[in-house]
Amino acid sequence: MASAAGRPYTISLARPRAAAPASGYPVLYVLDPDTAFATLVDFVRNHESLYGPVLVVGVGYPQQTQADNRILDLTPATDPATLPPFRAGGWGPVGGAEAFLGFLRDTLRPEIGGRVPLDANRQALFGHSLAGLFVLHILFRHTSTFDTYVAGSPSIWWGGKVLLGALEDFKTHQKVARLPRRLLITVGDLEASVSPEELRGAAASSMDLHEVRRHTRMVENAAALAAQVQELSSFGLQSAFVRFADETHTSVIPAYLSRGARFTLSGWFG
Repeated sequence: MASAAGRPYTISLARPRAAAPASGYPVLYVLDPDTAFATLVDFVRNHESLYGPVLVVGVGYPQQTQADNRILDLTPATDPATLPPFRAGGWGPVGGAEAFLGFLRDTLRPEIGGRVPLDANRQALFGHSLAGLFVLHILFRHTSTFDTYVAGSPSIWWGGKVLLGALEDFKTHQKVARLPRRLLITVGDLEASVSPEELRGAAASSMDLHEVRRHTRMVENAAALAAQVQELSSFGLQSAFVRFADETHTSVIPAYLSRGARFTLSGWFG
């Protein structure tokens, strides 16, 4: 598919075995499908008899454009001066999160709805790393877009923590609107340090992973944000935080997907 601006996307769609309920299929939207789509599909199919049929939609890119498009799509408007220098070649275009949301909401969702009956009240968004940042950005600024948000290892550090600029307004709005929403934040315990396999992988690029860890503070930032949103538990936001032991930023991906799927489906199906 293409966005209104002509930017290309590759969409993966997995239909359940069972027929759609009267309300339509609940939907899991997952970003970075190259590392997530198949795992999430396996989970919902293995648990269909326990919960119910669920549609899984992966939103990715043609291979040759993936890296640059991903960074642009998943990041909120950002002052480039706030970005750290540890990415070889620089960060390229950033700050396209609002346009990407427009594609998801106004182009992709109607297209899928024209092919498969969808449940408008049961739709979840999954994302890891920068995609986890995007998940939180949408929750804070466009709360009504999805009912369940799963943010794995979110890059809260991005742009000098620009994400948190919307947190207080989100809290105020949620305390008045009391929208029934669910949020899961996860992180790998080893994201606070540098594992041997990560050091081997970084050697070829000359990246200083210790400096990256000092700047990103993945575990610390995730835990702090999870603690802040807990105050909304009486105002419609059911939130949870999981810190997976012995998992790195990469190895934690299957764990975040599995826990996120169970968190989502248990909320939808009881």
